[in-house]
Amino acid sequence: MEELKSFCQDLINRMDGELFNIRLEHPKSDQWAQASVPCIDFYLDELKSFILQHPFKKRSEEIYLFKYVKPVVMGRLIFMCEVYNTEVFRPAHHTPEDKEYLIDEVDEIEDFFRRNDHLYDYYKQDLDTLDTKYFVRNVEDRFAKRDLAIDIDPVFFYSDRSFSTGFDYAFAKIRAMELLKDHIDNEFEASVISGNDVPKTKLTFTGSPADFLEVVQMIKQVGMPPNPETGLPYSDEELFEKLKGGLETPFSDGIDFNTLKLISGNSDLPEKMLDALDKLHDKWDEEDRDIDYDNPDGDKPEK
Repeated sequence: MEELKSFCQDLINRMDGELFNIRLEHPKSDQWAQASVPCIDFYLDELKSFILQHPFKKRSEEIYLFKYVKPVVMGRLIFMCEVYNTEVFRPAHHTPEDKEYLIDEVDEIEDFFRRNDHLYDYYKQDLDTLDTKYFVRNVEDRFAKRDLAIDIDPVFFYSDRSFSTGFDYAFAKIRAMELLKDHIDNEFEASVISGNDVPKTKLTFTGSPADFLEVVQMIKQVGMPPNPETGLPYSDEELFEKLKGGLETPFSDGIDFNTLKLISGNSDLPEKMLDALDKLHDKWDEEDRDIDYDNPDGDKPEK
């Protein structure tokens, strides 16, 4: 058993290392999946050759390989095929249609788990009471021997009998569906972030209208970078709209600077806000400085 375990662990480590490098080389999911399939196929052949050249000495070895090893390798293969298929039929990325499509794909995966919940529980809980029925080759009647409600796949009957029990494929598909769900969840999250579904986080201004006008005046007083579109300093009205757009305020969308001046009262905004804005101005000033790379002391030249 130790020889078998050592070989299998080394094989999986080598395979996962190659698959990781393939992923780095192919950012697009369909290209990544397509490039990964020959790699996994190679390791499946290597695994098959090993067990044919090294016949099992005990049934526990056979169960170990078909329950814990081959499903890992075959599961990667099924997963890559499913990723490729998902991309082939996928709408343009980061669109409303794309999000609906990915939601539907996850629903199909969840339906697969529901249809095979007994076998999925057997897999998740690592049960062993039926191992001799599911992970030993040459069982004559797969229908009679199965005690769990699962989908029967043709591979149960027409796969290579020297390298399959049928249920090793079922376990492989479970592993693949877990990987696929994680993959699609990540794709969905990326689609949401890239779209307009996630609102920009804004700071909330809780002061009075007079306080807000005071903020505008203080920023004008300490100065700020000019309007990048015109190269000119912001007017009171422009600065008001820019600040109102960047903050959550209690003001209605239609209210403008001059209207707010008419309805506002006296401001009791703390003086410490002016100090904070002075520091912000200093930061802007700092960032405008050019640093001499040849200056070993790192001193900053005078402006």
